[in-house]
Amino acid sequence: MPVLHEPRCPACGNELPMRALWDFARLEDKRVLPGLNWLSRSGLLRGKVGIECPRCRRKFRVEQTRIYVVRTIVGLSILGVAWVLVSETGISTNRQVGYLVALATILSYAWFTRYITPYLARAELVGPNEQLSFPLKSAYEDPSDSPPS
Repeated sequence: MPVLHEPRCPACGNELPMRALWDFARLEDKRVLPGLNWLSRSGLLRGKVGIECPRCRRKFRVEQTRIYVVRTIVGLSILGVAWVLVSETGISTNRQVGYLVALATILSYAWFTRYITPYLARAELVGPNEQLSFPLKSAYEDPSDSPPS
């Protein structure tokens, strides 16, 4: 049983495809494919992005406040642990080990934030006059709904 779950639609209880949204945004990164550049350098979504429930078609705004808070807490915690390791255990006398601790700290933070980010996003109902981008819209549109070309 997975520990982390994607947010659920309040109307039907279906999981919203947040992980797919972030994966798509990574593919659209300007360094991978020339596209819309959905992700910022920090790995967060740019602009006002929405997501639609694949089952009931309700539209939600992707709220990223919780991501900022958790990243800050985790980043400060990892830096604190690294500081304690270096200052209390005498690792600072050996530069190579100190560099390894710094590298491990950076890599663990990068891995953690890349993996955990989509699960921390929240979905809030879209307001009546709110303009959002829906990057995954084509992924859950029925092909029979699209106009013939």
